[in-house]
Amino acid sequence: MDLAEINRSLGTAETSAATQASTNLASNFDDFLTLLTTQLQYQDPLNPTDTNEFTNQLVNFTNVEQSIATNQNLEALVQLQQIDQQNSQAATLINYLGKEIGSNLNVTDFTEGTASWNLDFGASAASVTYDIYDENGNKVFTEEASGASAGAQTYSWDGTTTAGTTAPDGAYYLVAQGQTSGGSDVAVSYSFRGVASSVETVNGQPVLKIGNVSIGLANITSVHVTEESNPSA
Repeated sequence: MDLAEINRSLGTAETSAATQASTNLASNFDDFLTLLTTQLQYQDPLNPTDTNEFTNQLVNFTNVEQSIATNQNLEALVQLQQIDQQNSQAATLINYLGKEIGSNLNVTDFTEGTASWNLDFGASAASVTYDIYDENGNKVFTEEASGASAGAQTYSWDGTTTAGTTAPDGAYYLVAQGQTSGGSDVAVSYSFRGVASSVETVNGQPVLKIGNVSIGLANITSVHVTEESNPSA
């Protein structure tokens, strides 16, 4: 498998740093040869340029070319390791299909006009700001609340955006910022649970799909066997 095949398998562009450097070197080498022949043509015949100087210039170009080739090989090895790691993660994630996955991400699935997040406030908050973002990081809704009690609670959203439109189905992120009556920030933690239905590749990384939500292996905090996936049920 060559570098181009590795890049294609990763779904990445084939213009890596080493490849681009190799292209630039080829162009520069043509310029170098033009300058070299011009230098030979117009040198003083009574005081010609030392041939060792020409040799050193050619050696320097050769060293650069070898360095670029080494970098290309290193890039290929790194990408092979990434492919191996991704395949290993995908194989592990397959074992989670049909199971209820828990995560501490502040994400949920908005579908059929409803979405809810599980939050836990570390202390009572005198005021809370709820900001909702889509998968691209765009803020779609903001709400100011008069307060929230300490402990676990649920925040629900009907999909109405700040602009008054209805948000499309998808994964959305909630950022809750609470403050005490004294102006101190309140710690807020999140939890998400859902049944994994498939394993897909998103941005080159294998993830579990729970509705519209993507959960990577590093973000899984718990796994629960559902009645459907429990052979003894």
